[in-house]
Amino acid sequence: MNAVASRVVACAVSMPALVAVATVASAAGVLGGPQAAAIVGGVLLGFVLPGLALTALIVRHRTLSAVERTVLAPAFSLAVLVLAGLILQVAGLALDRTSWTLATGGVTLAVLGLRAVPRAVRSGEEDGEPGDARPLPGLFAARPPRQKVRAVQLVRQVSPLLLVLAILGGAGYLSFVGSQRSYEVTVTALSAAPPGDPDAAGARTVDLAASGLVPADGPYRMTVTDPTGAQVLEQAVPFDADGTWRVTLRLPSAQRLTVSLFRAGDTAAYRTLSIAAVG
Repeated sequence: MNAVASRVVACAVSMPALVAVATVASAAGVLGGPQAAAIVGGVLLGFVLPGLALTALIVRHRTLSAVERTVLAPAFSLAVLVLAGLILQVAGLALDRTSWTLATGGVTLAVLGLRAVPRAVRSGEEDGEPGDARPLPGLFAARPPRQKVRAVQLVRQVSPLLLVLAILGGAGYLSFVGSQRSYEVTVTALSAAPPGDPDAAGARTVDLAASGLVPADGPYRMTVTDPTGAQVLEQAVPFDADGTWRVTLRLPSAQRLTVSLFRAGDTAAYRTLSIAAVG
């Protein structure tokens, strides 16, 4: 009974268990805790905990120095942070506090779960000692245990490099896809040419232009307001097939005016610009 209790206590205070508890606590602090807890939890999830879990899984067969562990933990954590952000962006999810927390915390817990899988299950080995292999009759013989051990050692030594290359390749591909999508996003702009000189009536002409107008966001409307917020002018914005609109307005020159562009159903201006007054 004492032996069983000792094993339970040893498992409870082991490094993977402590990392799992710290991950859950950090995620809770980021999502629902006070500002201090959110800052501490965010730092741990961004720079420490995912790297500790990955280090324990990838280089579990090596004895690492304190310097190596200190370097690997933030390196792996930053790799998880970047790769998770790229995956979230490609998936079309919002890059906010919740998504970052769930991504980094989920990866950490998933790696810890994989680390907890028995070694025989991970490597596909069956019960029995390696030395139980017996030569088969005839021309066929079992592979010597020494060769099998060397092959396994080679795989263990090469796997971290392959993992790093896979992360870099995946990050590069996702970055390329994300840049293509961001390049295809339509940007709406509102601009004005330098106003003309005031005429005898104290008015001047202003050439306005808008580009990147999207039919799905229309119909658009434009308003001109004075410094008090009173509306001077309002009109619809009929744009061409290429999403551009141009108009020439005659506006008072003695006031600083604000031109606002609104999308359909919006109460707040989508784009604004100011036209300075003539002193």
